Amino acid sequence: MRGLVYSGINEMTIKEFPDPVPEAGWVVVDIKATSLCGSDLGSLTNPRHNRNLIMGHEGAGVVSAIGPGVTMAKVGDRVALFHIIGCNKCKWCMSGYPQFCTVDRRALAGVEQGTDATKCLVKEENCLPLPADVSYAVGAFIGCFAGTSFSAMKKLGPPNGMNTVVVSGLGPVGLCGVIYAKAMGARVIGIDSVKIRLDLAKELGADEVINFKEADVVKTLKDMTGGVGPDRLYETSGAIQAQMNLIMAAATQGIMVCVGFPGHIGDQGDAKVLLYPMIGKELTIRGSSIMARQNHYEILDFIKAKNIDLEKMITHRFKLDQIIEAMELFATGNTGKVVIDIDE
Repeated sequence: MRGLVYSGINEMTIKEFPDPVPEAGWVVVDIKATSLCGSDLGSLTNPRHNRNLIMGHEGAGVVSAIGPGVTMAKVGDRVALFHIIGCNKCKWCMSGYPQFCTVDRRALAGVEQGTDATKCLVKEENCLPLPADVSYAVGAFIGCFAGTSFSAMKKLGPPNGMNTVVVSGLGPVGLCGVIYAKAMGARVIGIDSVKIRLDLAKELGADEVINFKEADVVKTLKDMTGGVGPDRLYETSGAIQAQMNLIMAAATQGIMVCVGFPGHIGDQGDAKVLLYPMIGKELTIRGSSIMARQNHYEILDFIKAKNIDLEKMITHRFKLDQIIEAMELFATGNTGKVVIDIDE
């Protein structure tokens, strides 16, 4: 099998690896689609990153081998991959939240080998059934950023026609938030500085967009809402200034959900919370981490009921042999979602 590794800071190589052999409770998935995530770029510049680790954590494919005792998947199953592997015994894993596992939490491309490869080894619990009418690309999305945005929207109410939802940062996580918020009936305002992403947000349903390099974000949001401010705020960029702007612009008793990290994942960062406006306006500010594993079915039902095509976020597709080129393009920010199709 072959897979992408980060051989050094800002250095990438496609390497050959032995085919994985599943132990009890584990399965091998032949990856059919993997997609690029903003956190991949963080790992590329992280000096602590494991240079022998296959990258990628957004993947979907077909089960090709199973270990002893596996009952939740069989050879030939189409599956999306939930990218956090837990112990499956602690209270968080049993509740569907392996990302909060207190015993043995491991992430694809963090500890375990990732999905930017022809094959991936995961626990059977990480295989989310993928219906035949859902593409492998969309399956890859649901296991990470599309699940993250769906969970965040639920924490925002979920929003409806009475709400104005601001989406700060129009990378794939933000663009997915635009799609969901609009489908839920809200007025949607997107914020970014990259033209292709601002334009794509409009195509995907944003009612208005703001280029933060050309406008005073707080004043513009106030003006767009009759001086009241938006009541639902979704921050995906992790930029401290973006977080501060949303807090200052938010309506009284507004709800804000943050999913973007201000630095390398695992770092403490330099985030600031503006306590005076938060207290004075009685804001609710909370984080959101991926999704509950069982949300997979809820997302499938939602996108079917609302006739949502998440592939509309895709602006570029590449083959595995072109993944380094794909990463270099993605790093410029001048893309929507980038997908790697694997047919080996």
